[in-house]
Amino acid sequence: EGDILADEDLIISLENTKVTVTEINVKVKEGKQTEIDINKAREAYRPTAARGSTIYFLINQLNVIDHMYQFSLGAFNFIFSKALDKAEPVDPENAK
Repeated sequence: EGDILADEDLIISLENTKVTVTEINVKVKEGKQTEIDINKAREAYRPTAARGSTIYFLINQLNVIDHMYQFSLGAFNFIFSKALDKAEPVDPENAK
């Protein structure tokens, strides 16, 4: 009753717990690295998103000048696609 080392079920359970903890720690490390990779990839798109947002809101506000300057979402997509075609490619590894 008093000898903890004689309890085989307890020892097996502790060994299983130890293996599980090791596996969890490996997965946590992998998850942290994946998070870093995702953040790097997301940051590579930030300049394009900022430019796209600027183009959209500029086009959207042109109707303040004259009602003739009202554009559809299709027109914005066309202008944005043309801007992307003219933009210089950026290496995601060297992006800010």
